[in-house]
Amino acid sequence: MLKAIKQEMISSPENDEVKGKWLIVSYAPTSFFSLRMTHATSKGGKTLLVPTPYAVKIALIDASFRHYKKDVAINKAQAVFDLVKEMEIRIRPPAYCVVQNTFIKAKQEERDAPQGIYAPTITYREFCFFKGNLDVAINVTTLSEIQTKELSELTMKVNYFGKRGSFMQYLKSEILEGGLERGFTCPEDRADLINGGFATTLYLDEFGSALIKEKDAFDRINSYGGKPSALGKYRILVRTLLPYRYISSGKHYTLFKRTDL
Repeated sequence: MLKAIKQEMISSPENDEVKGKWLIVSYAPTSFFSLRMTHATSKGGKTLLVPTPYAVKIALIDASFRHYKKDVAINKAQAVFDLVKEMEIRIRPPAYCVVQNTFIKAKQEERDAPQGIYAPTITYREFCFFKGNLDVAINVTTLSEIQTKELSELTMKVNYFGKRGSFMQYLKSEILEGGLERGFTCPEDRADLINGGFATTLYLDEFGSALIKEKDAFDRINSYGGKPSALGKYRILVRTLLPYRYISSGKHYTLFKRTDL
């Protein structure tokens, strides 16, 4: 499974903490998780093993529409976007992850057929079954107490990451000061912050610098904004180390375990 994934041994430095003030939010996965890789085709839907920073930020912006009243929701959503667009986000995946691979029936528009004519076909899909809780770490070092509190309230309204149906149940949130604990994802260019062990390498999408700097950037993440969000410019892929190591695999599954356990 996931031939593009490779296992790397990372040396353990004396200080493996990520300094700063972090909002740690815990969720319990309540269904299978699926978030298709950016370069996966419609018929070869390989999944990522964790939500991406991009997906987490979009989930927080989406939650603002349910948290605030209708007449102020859009302005609040734009304010949340400005708040989180440059934030560093790390993920601590559940203790175990079993990736199930299967084929499912689907409908696909036929080539050269009249518009709206669909034919049955077979597609490849992967789904993650998690054992344990998923923790999202948001770097709130630069935020005020009021802003941190508002962001914490929004995390309660998030009920899924990635593909719709990948449901998560909010459990708790807490502030962690002085350093991030072990077991979280880490961009490869900061690999010295990872505790020793095996790390699975994946590309996770994130807000690009062009999106962060653009004046009307909110329109590029808004489904109704009318502006495209081009990959490589407004949405970038960050080579990231995951604290998962391969355990075993079979015809229809691959098992991973978190390296700090």
